[in-house]
Amino acid sequence: MVFWILVAVLVAGVTLAIVRPLMRPAEPAGAATDADVAVYKDQLKEITADEARGTLGAAEAESARAEIARRLLRVTQDNPKSTTAAEAAMRNRFIVPVSILTCIALPVVSLALYLDYGKPGMPAQPLSERLAEANATSTPNDLIAKVEQRLREHPEDGRGWDVIAPVYYAMGRYSDAADAYQKAIRLIGEDPKRLQGFANARIRMENGIVPDDARKALQRILVLNPNAIEPKIWLALAKEQDGHLTEAAVDYKDLISKAPADAPWRPVLVERLAKLDPQSAAAFANDKSAVKAPAAASGMPSGPEAGAVMNMKPEDRQAFITQMVDNLAARLKTDGSDANGWVKLIRAYQVLGRHDDAVKALNDARVSLKGNQGGLAQVEDLARQLGLGS
Repeated sequence: MVFWILVAVLVAGVTLAIVRPLMRPAEPAGAATDADVAVYKDQLKEITADEARGTLGAAEAESARAEIARRLLRVTQDNPKSTTAAEAAMRNRFIVPVSILTCIALPVVSLALYLDYGKPGMPAQPLSERLAEANATSTPNDLIAKVEQRLREHPEDGRGWDVIAPVYYAMGRYSDAADAYQKAIRLIGEDPKRLQGFANARIRMENGIVPDDARKALQRILVLNPNAIEPKIWLALAKEQDGHLTEAAVDYKDLISKAPADAPWRPVLVERLAKLDPQSAAAFANDKSAVKAPAAASGMPSGPEAGAVMNMKPEDRQAFITQMVDNLAARLKTDGSDANGWVKLIRAYQVLGRHDDAVKALNDARVSLKGNQGGLAQVEDLARQLGLGS
């Protein structure tokens, strides 16, 4: 009801604004002209009187008369056809019907248009509900675009850069991720997670080569957390890339000897060590725990079947493991409620060096296990162990 009262008041106001000028009676145009002529005649009389009294010279009086004559001529030329009183009366006769017609037509036409194009029965929707609906229908790219827009408007928002950096990394936008991590570190300070994220992004940008700025970040992590494993692995690899093979081999052996039996990165280090010190690598490879680790992490069968797999040729064994992992991924895509399956899949990808697939599997697991707090905790714990970020 309040809405329609407001509409009625609005229509009445608009109608009054349109009709009011029409309701003003017309006046004979000659009335204004006659008044002007009378004024000019009075001015001519005053000039004559001033000239007779001697207050105005003859030349000045003549000039004044000429100016008044020009004005009088202009007035008569501007109104060559003055409206007569009869014509004005005829016009005034049409004011009332035109005004009545306008007062009726304007509300009727406005109401018809509103009922046709408007939605008078649409319920009110508070701003909070509209925002919730917009967020529910937004795609990840839309949400990222909103965060990017905010960061363009507020580049000093360190928390915003810290939030979007791992998103960039997961999307494969490693340059943007490195830049975001760097800004977050500058604005809200260093911590192992941000430093590791920056180092990983820079290494990805260089296709596996550890650049100087990444090395500095990794060294800084070890200052903050001397027990961190991932920085030590990357720094050992950096020594190997620099040609310091003996130092790299010592680091690899130290990391392998201290690694848990099921550490997913242990087989990778044994493989790196085999290129530098085959004898030491063979000793580690003969360790039963080292043999079991990749099999369990890759989701391979146990018991006699596992022994048969380990006796395969390297290329056949790799193909078999890859097939097993792909089968596990296909099963989880159909039914993602198996938390243990997600743990095995993420570990397997990481062991096989498929880091991007591991990150994607982690994100998929978070979505599939959203209602399973226990399973989600398993996945998050694994993510922290593997250094896959948040």
